[in-house]
Amino acid sequence: MDLFEINLTAVIQLMSFLFLLWMLKRLLYDPFFSMIEKRRQKIEGELAEAEQIRREAEKMRKEAEKLLAEANQRAQSIISKAEAEAEQIVESAKQKARIEAEKIKQEAAMDVERQKQEVFQQIQSVATELAVSMAMKILKGTLDEKAKREYLLKFLREHER
Repeated sequence: MDLFEINLTAVIQLMSFLFLLWMLKRLLYDPFFSMIEKRRQKIEGELAEAEQIRREAEKMRKEAEKLLAEANQRAQSIISKAEAEAEQIVESAKQKARIEAEKIKQEAAMDVERQKQEVFQQIQSVATELAVSMAMKILKGTLDEKAKREYLLKFLREHER
């Protein structure tokens, strides 16, 4: 029965060991594990915060890209409108130049026609005077004054047409 005998020293050692474990747990392990748990929670919180910041940064990046695309689209639209307006202005200037050139051309043609008519009238006047002069010389001796006047008026009427 020695095996089952209660040894007082063993019991005291067991009690001392349990007390030591309880004291270590209370004074060392609990604060240590509490500190580790707080550190883990802090790290998890910081990781969650970093993830949230990353999501916000990604959202802002996408928004900035969207705004940049919209700005590029607006700029392209403005450039297209400006090019269209410039083309329209150039076409309008060309049309005005064509109209002005046609007007100048018509005025020049009218001026040439007017000058032609003036020259023709001058030639006709000179020819008439020449014809009258020649007729007067021819008729000088053969017709009287009244007949000369009638012949001259008849000649002038015929050449006025």
